[in-house]
Amino acid sequence: MLKQLFQSYKNLPIAFGKMGVAVFIVCCFFIAKEYTSHLVNDYNFPFSWLFISLKISVNYTLWLILAPWIGSITKKITSKRKTILGWMGIIACIVIISALHRALSTKVYDLVYFMDTGYMKNFFGPNGIVALAVGSFSSLIEQLVIIALFLGADYQKQYLKNQQALINAQINTLQMQLHPHFLFNTLHSISSMIDIDTQKAQKMLTKIGTLLRSLLENEMEQMTTIKNEIEFIKHYLDLEQIRYIDKMQIEYIVPKELLGAEIPNMILQPLIENAIKYGVVTATKYGKITIEIEKVFEETQGVEHVMMQVSNTLEESSQLVMEKGTGLGLKNIRKRLEGIYGNLFKFEFGLTHSELYIAKISLPFKTI
Repeated sequence: MLKQLFQSYKNLPIAFGKMGVAVFIVCCFFIAKEYTSHLVNDYNFPFSWLFISLKISVNYTLWLILAPWIGSITKKITSKRKTILGWMGIIACIVIISALHRALSTKVYDLVYFMDTGYMKNFFGPNGIVALAVGSFSSLIEQLVIIALFLGADYQKQYLKNQQALINAQINTLQMQLHPHFLFNTLHSISSMIDIDTQKAQKMLTKIGTLLRSLLENEMEQMTTIKNEIEFIKHYLDLEQIRYIDKMQIEYIVPKELLGAEIPNMILQPLIENAIKYGVVTATKYGKITIEIEKVFEETQGVEHVMMQVSNTLEESSQLVMEKGTGLGLKNIRKRLEGIYGNLFKFEFGLTHSELYIAKISLPFKTI
C-alpha cells in the first residue's frame, strides 16, 4: 500500500519536492498578506501568527496530500477518448475533491481552535454548511489552478520527449547518409586499383570486409568509445594506405586513459577522408595525417572536455580546393553534434599556417 502511494507521488507531472517548495512559498506569501491586511485595517485585537500560519499551512498542505488524485484527474483529461459521461465523471471528481479539501481543512482548523479555546464549532450547523459551501468554491478555484499547472507540466514533458525523438531521428538520418557515402568512396578506390595492382586490390577487399563487419555491428549505435572509433579509423587508414603506401604518413597521439571516453559513432571518419583527399591524394611527395586526442579542462565552464584533432599537411596548390570542397561533410558533423550536445561542444577547422590544415572537435568528457 505504501509502495503504491509512493509510486503515485513519483508519477506526478511535477516532482513532489518541487511541489513542497511551492507550497512553502505560497504559505509564506499568504501569511504575509494576512499580516499586512491586519496592519492596514488596524484591528483592535492582536495578530495571531500561530493560528493564521496553521490555517494557511493546513489549507495548502492538504493539496499536497491530495495531489495523486488530482494527477489522476489530469491524466483522464489528457486521454484522447472521452465521452460526455466521461467528462461528467471528471467534473464530479473535481467537485468532490474540492468539498473534501474544504471539509478537512475546516475541521482541522476547528480542532486547533478547540484546543486553544475549549469551544468546538458546530460543523453541521447552518453557519458551518454555509462556510463549507463558500469555502468549497475557493477550493474549486485552487484545484483548477493545480490541474492547469499539471497539464502545463505534462505538456512540456511530452513536448521535450517529442523534440528529443525528432533530434534522434535527424541524427540517425545523418548517420545513415554517411554510410553509403563512405562505402561508395571505398569501393571506388578498390575499382581503380584492380587494373593497376590486383594483389593490392585483393588486400583492400579483405580490409573492406573488416570495415563492413564493424559498420554492421554498430549500425544502430549513435555513441561509441574512442577505442572503437580509433580501431575503425585504423582499419580505414590501413585500407587507404594500401593504395597510397608511398605517399601517406600517419601518426596517432591517443592516451590509453581516454580510450573509454564516449563520442559519436564515426564522427572522425569524414575528417580523415578529407585529410586523405586534400592532404595525401594531391601531394606531390607525401602527406602526413595526425590524429591527436587529449583531455582538457574548460575553466569558463568548469568541466572536462575531450578534444579530438585531425590535422594534415597541405600543399599550396591544394589549399583553395580544400576550402571549397569540404563544406558538406563538415556541415553534417556540426548537425550531428548539435543534435547530441546542443551548444555544449566546439567544432573548429581551417588553416593554422600555409602548410597545415586542422579540424578540432571538443566534447564534454563522459565515459561509457
